[in-house]
This record gives sequence, C-alpha cells and structure tokens, in this order.
Amino acid sequence: MYVLPTRRERLSQVFWRMIFVLSRPNTYLLIALGLLGLLSVGTLVIWAFELQSNAGSALADFGNAFAYMLQNVSGVTLGAPPPQSVGGRGGALVVVILAAAVRALLVAAIVSGFVNRVLTQGKGKGRARMENHIIICGWNSRVHQIGSVLQREAFGAGVPIVLLAQLPQNPYPDTNIKFISGNPTHAEDLERASIKTARAAIAVTDESDNDPHMDSTYDARAVLTVLALKEANPQLHVVAQLRDPANRQHFERARADEIIASAEMSEGLLARTALNIGVAQAFSQLLRLDTPQEVYIIDAPKDLEGKTFQAALVNQQLRENRILLGVIEAGNALLCPPSEFRIHGNTRLIVLGNVRPKLDH
Repeated sequence: MYVLPTRRERLSQVFWRMIFVLSRPNTYLLIALGLLGLLSVGTLVIWAFELQSNAGSALADFGNAFAYMLQNVSGVTLGAPPPQSVGGRGGALVVVILAAAVRALLVAAIVSGFVNRVLTQGKGKGRARMENHIIICGWNSRVHQIGSVLQREAFGAGVPIVLLAQLPQNPYPDTNIKFISGNPTHAEDLERASIKTARAAIAVTDESDNDPHMDSTYDARAVLTVLALKEANPQLHVVAQLRDPANRQHFERARADEIIASAEMSEGLLARTALNIGVAQAFSQLLRLDTPQEVYIIDAPKDLEGKTFQAALVNQQLRENRILLGVIEAGNALLCPPSEFRIHGNTRLIVLGNVRPKLDH
C-alpha cells in the first residue's frame, strides 16, 4: 500500500533537490552568463533611451552607460548619475531587480555547494586526492585504534589515512581519517581512494555488515581485497589480517606482503608464557600504545656495511642506545643471527629502542 509523504517529507525532498541542483558546477556558469546578459542588455537599453532623449544625459555615452550598469549589476553603487529618460529609468529598475535576484541565487549556489561537499564527505561519496597515504580496507571495531597509531606514530609525523569500507556514514567524523564509502574489491572504489599513489594498504577483517560469519568467510573477503589491491597497484605494500591460520596459503597466493594472524600470535604467546614467566609482560610493553619501547625497522648505516652482526650490535648499543634484535635480508626476518653474519648494503636492521629513529621511508 502506497503511503503519501508528509508535508515535512515533501519539503525535505524539495530542499535536498535544490541543494543538489545549485551545487552542480554548471550552475555557476549559468549564473555568470545571466549576469553578463543583464549587463549587456541593460547597457544597450540605457544607452539607447538616453541617446534618444536629447536631455544631455551623461549616460548617452556608451562607456558611461556600461559603467552605470556594471555598478548596478554587481551591487556596488559609487554614486553614478541616474538615467534622465523614463524608459531608461524603467529599464534600469528592471535590470537592478533581476540582478539582485541572480546575485542571491549565486550566494545560494555557493552555500549549497559547501553543504553538499560536507554531506558528500560525511557519506564518503567523494574522492581522496592524496599521495603517500595508507588505505585501510574494510572496517571492524579495531580500525579506530589502528588509525590512531598510524596518525600518531607512523614515520615520525603521522601519515594520511583513507578508510575504504561499505558503510553509509563516516564512523570517525572527529578524526583526520578520510572516509570513502565503497567496496574494497571494486576497482572504481579503489581508484577513488587513490590506490595508485598510496604507500601501503591494510586489509582488515571486514565486519561492516554487522552480521556474524565464519572465519573462512571473513578470510575469503580479505583475500579478494588483497587480490584487488595487487591488481590495481602491483607495487603496493599490502598487510592482511588473518582470522584462521589455516588460510595463510591463500593470502600468500594472493601476494599479500605481510600476514597478521591474531589467533596464531595469541596462542603462541600463551604457550611461551606458560614455559617462560614474564614473556607476556615483555610483549605487552612492546605492543601497548602508552609505553615508549617499540621495535623499529631501519636501513643499515653505511659505516656498518661489511661489518659483522656483533659489531653492528655494539655500534647500535653504544652510539644509538638501541638494541639490535636481528636483520631483514631479502625480505626475510632473521632474529639473533650468528655473530659472524655480515651486514650488506641492502640489509635492514630490527632494533628495539625508546626513541623513534629518523627513518627515510
């Protein structure tokens, strides 16, 4: 059964339709053409009437008539003499009224454009024109914490963040996170998130539909997201969140650069803590946001090239007050390598410190 909209609903529909129409780019062009038309027609009308009146009016000169109409159309009155003829006065009155209406329409268009832009941003319908940013694909209750860490800590001075998720509204309107409403597996939505110029992407367990699913379903969505990300930008560094460790191989085939399995980490930590008392406290200090200790990945200094791991360990401890935990060689992490292990030009160091090092990345 069809229900007629209420008067309030009809007024609301008319209001938003006006906002949409007035905020369109061609509206400004039409307004500009309208003002230009009024200026041209008004000038010709005033000049013609004053020229025929033979009353010695200053507006009988075309330049003076143009200056008079320019003042009236623009709404800036500088004391120009009025027309002397009846026809000139009537024409000027009509043009002034119409110009005032068009100027009011221009103000309404500007305000509507601002309102529409605010609404578009809140609903995530716009585009993220960014570079060197991080895209968070999907949404769950832990995304806010991820964004907080990135904005506060990433690369020393924060990093721009784009949240691409299938949500109707921005879940974090009071933050600097740019929200894009869309599907992370769709190429057009990834383009709106500026996937080509991003530095990294995080494919999180997507709970945006608020419906419970099996772990395999969440992981399947994340794998599709990783595939879409790598298809759109093969060079993009992609980090994926994994629910079921048994699905790791699917993420590897999708070319995820790093895979984080929360369950795998928590189970391993529980077992190791049972055997080694205090391990959980140590990891908690490293992972908590309110402690200064943190693990960093840095490029090996030039003066350490060719040196042994033991020499690098002493160098970092004495010169930088950092503890060298291991190295990353050919994309693989190696913790506590042999003392005679040699540092190469492409070796990266895994260090533990209280102060964030100056990173080049």
